[in-house]
Amino acid sequence: MNMRKLVVIIYSLVLLFAGCDDLEDKPYTPGEANGVVEDYGTAEMYILNEGLFNLNNSTLARYSFLTNSCSYDYFRALNHRGLGDTANDMDIYGSKLYVVVNVSSTVEVIDLQSGLSVKQIPMLTDNGSSRQPRAITFDSGKAYVCSYDGTVARIDTASLEIDGVAEVGRNPEDLCVQDGKLYVSNSGGLDWAGVGVDRTVSVVDLSTFAETKKIEVGPNPGKILAGPDHSVWVATQGEQIEQGDYKLVKINSQSDVVEKVYDEPVMDFAFDYNIAYLYNYDYSTGQTAFKVFDLTSGTVLRSQFITDGTNIERPFSIQVNPYSSNVYITEAYNYQVDGDLLCFTPEGTLMFRLSGIGLNPNTVLFCDEAAGVDTPDNPDESDEMAAYADKVFDYVPAPTQYMNTVTTAYAEGFTTKQQVLDYAAERLRKKSLLSLGAYGGYIVLGFSQPVPNVPGEYDFKIYGNANYNPNAWQDRPGGSAEPGIVLVSKDENGNGLPDDEWYELAGSEYGTDTEIRDYEITYYRPEPENADVRWTDNQGNEGYVYRNTFHQQSSYYPLWEESDCLIFRGTRLKDNAVQENGVWVGYAYDWGYADNHPNSTEMSKFKIDWAVDAQGNKVALDQIDFVKIYTAVNQYCTQIGELSTEITGVENLHYEK
Repeated sequence: MNMRKLVVIIYSLVLLFAGCDDLEDKPYTPGEANGVVEDYGTAEMYILNEGLFNLNNSTLARYSFLTNSCSYDYFRALNHRGLGDTANDMDIYGSKLYVVVNVSSTVEVIDLQSGLSVKQIPMLTDNGSSRQPRAITFDSGKAYVCSYDGTVARIDTASLEIDGVAEVGRNPEDLCVQDGKLYVSNSGGLDWAGVGVDRTVSVVDLSTFAETKKIEVGPNPGKILAGPDHSVWVATQGEQIEQGDYKLVKINSQSDVVEKVYDEPVMDFAFDYNIAYLYNYDYSTGQTAFKVFDLTSGTVLRSQFITDGTNIERPFSIQVNPYSSNVYITEAYNYQVDGDLLCFTPEGTLMFRLSGIGLNPNTVLFCDEAAGVDTPDNPDESDEMAAYADKVFDYVPAPTQYMNTVTTAYAEGFTTKQQVLDYAAERLRKKSLLSLGAYGGYIVLGFSQPVPNVPGEYDFKIYGNANYNPNAWQDRPGGSAEPGIVLVSKDENGNGLPDDEWYELAGSEYGTDTEIRDYEITYYRPEPENADVRWTDNQGNEGYVYRNTFHQQSSYYPLWEESDCLIFRGTRLKDNAVQENGVWVGYAYDWGYADNHPNSTEMSKFKIDWAVDAQGNKVALDQIDFVKIYTAVNQYCTQIGELSTEITGVENLHYEK
């Protein structure tokens, strides 16, 4: 599996996501360029932003060089819906743009001239399960899409129907066409902890559409491209995915054997005739390297591509504009905020930077003709968001690896809690993720209109970032469940404040031996500030919220908090995560908890009828006005850190416009 992709999934499963910048269509005023943005022979470009796994927030941006304007959510503006969940790849063929959406398991086909969707092609097996498509390429009227289920689907670009499926290796990551054959890099990245990574590139004969050979290339092959002189180039990423032991491998496409392995650390690369632009990012040191490589001689031409001192923190992709030979690099920062798109000359000097283009920009495509539609205004989501809780009355995240970042509604310079509350409300309006931190961290939300209790129906829905892992299923579904307990309140005194009695929604574990009631935990301000955060509880236990290498901010304790300790009280659920084959799996409780089941399932919805009072008696509420959610598990899971409930919104399912 591509390391860049793996890190985004890890962040997603561990509680990570931040929202998009404002979606207003606007002209771009470049900083470094100090003038009009131009690129020779190019009318427009499309930028695909994958968002984060299981959060359904992929976007497609379109930049017009003719009008110097950018539609940051171009697809939604024209089609009035989103692309889906985790768009991984796109390409242009003929008059259409094809977008591969991994988690949604679709290929979105878009008419270039109108920007409108022509068709969504479902990428499903015969029994209806997701294939998880990853990458696309084209040849002779056919599109080829590799999927993590170990297949390549062939799509007829005239009928837009799948007309064949070929079996390849484990978790194919990328593919290309060379000399009438399809080359597919098999990563084995999804189940690497249990059985090890794959080490092969599958060769598929296009005339028979069947695999004819597997070429041993090295552990965990990822990016693959067809090169000059009957060559195919692939980056391998090592046995241990976290270590990133990258190599560059050259395959002779006439003999289908490995011609040479270059000891060049490369995560991603792009070609311009005989020249390759390589980049690597070392996750252990944070060091980034960009090189220029000669494909003919197999030598490094320049060990430093960027010559003007421009700094890129975490590159996410690299592409070459075929009309100008300029090099485009996307910047992901910490995967939590909107990234940038930077354009460099072949000599390595920055031409311009397009800031805040989208969350995790992964693919850039270029057109020499403009679409037949003016750059549209971006969608006004005010109507869509009216059904969601939009008031944040209180937000107290417990210590976490995401403390003092946008994921806990913090921006540099914040000194008061009110600033955090305002930012939290802004993020929820944009469906951006908020982390509640370790056990006890909570948020209190209010709706614009009361949520009625409709007998027999679900009344509201809490959006989180839980997912199912298809390889982990014991007596209940396993994945990234980080359950939070939910309480509700009605504005009995009519003052618009959440100061009336709270009632817990009794979930599946209520009153069983899987919960500890009247649990209390205390977190202590660390000394020094960047130390682990110590905690003690009323059960005689103590431990730490440990720091890790991924999150190096100054403190995991809230910088805006004046108190030297934070105390949380409530019910603690039994630890739900277990380590299986080296991977932590969070098993979901049956029902009644936030961030416990995926957003696509019924189990992310809640009934007011579940409400009970402090003594456990059922309470009859005709409606509610407020919701409180807090992290219900106190568990540390080594490499993924503390478990924490996340939310991206709470929807009134009976909202009346």
